Amino acid sequence: MGVYDFVRLLPKSGGLLVDERFYFLSDTHFTYHRIGEAEKKKRQRFLAFLRSIHGSRGLFLVGDIFDFWFEYGSTIPKYYHDILDGLYALRKSGTYIYITGGNHDYWLGRYISEHLGCTILPPLSTHTLQGRTITLTHGDMLLPGDYGYKALKAFIRSKPVITVARLVHPDILFAIARRFSKVSKSITHKKTVQSARTLSGLAERSFFRWGNDVFVMGHIHYPQLVQFNEKVFVILGDWEVHSSYLRLDGGKFTLEFYGSEEKTLIENR
Repeated sequence: MGVYDFVRLLPKSGGLLVDERFYFLSDTHFTYHRIGEAEKKKRQRFLAFLRSIHGSRGLFLVGDIFDFWFEYGSTIPKYYHDILDGLYALRKSGTYIYITGGNHDYWLGRYISEHLGCTILPPLSTHTLQGRTITLTHGDMLLPGDYGYKALKAFIRSKPVITVARLVHPDILFAIARRFSKVSKSITHKKTVQSARTLSGLAERSFFRWGNDVFVMGHIHYPQLVQFNEKVFVILGDWEVHSSYLRLDGGKFTLEFYGSEEKTLIENR
């Protein structure tokens, strides 16, 4: 059946909350082809993390969870079933799941919202949690310049292009997406650290315009937590190299690395 399989309907979520902690992560980039040993280990690590936060207050997935996602009516990519089952089990435990699309998985649809019970967020959203006002976005439009990429992004997200894409066989569409993904990663990987530094330099004057005291983004695969007096800027990093995530507990943020002895980055308030 190619890259797609039939949707498996899941029962509605339930369960009781155990604690009030919130978690944030992005850029797991789960693949839909050639699931080798590295991909298997990444998935096992991610699923173990999901089990460890069962019953928490909420999980925010801030884009590029899937290396490509596109729904055709009643079918979804078959290679993601283990990840979807893990998310469903988390939702069933009582943990709310919020997700926003990234540049690789912008095309989230009804399966994510109706069958998994996740809340799909707009590209930029602001939330008040534990007394903190947090603005979230994937962040692929924040770097200065990149005009060619921004024009291409507007084109592929337009309604006419999406309509045409639904007429293309899934295997062909995913093959095209795989090629774009490879090119995109080769370009962004070369300037990851420099991009993180650029965004950190812009953050204080540019990313606190929505009444927020916290700004959280993904896209850049280099985890950072930077504080400007009472304001906090966070780049979530990725799960391909760092397995990094952000935790909000008692109104304070900690940037952590799952399964690693690496030092955590803790907000100093």
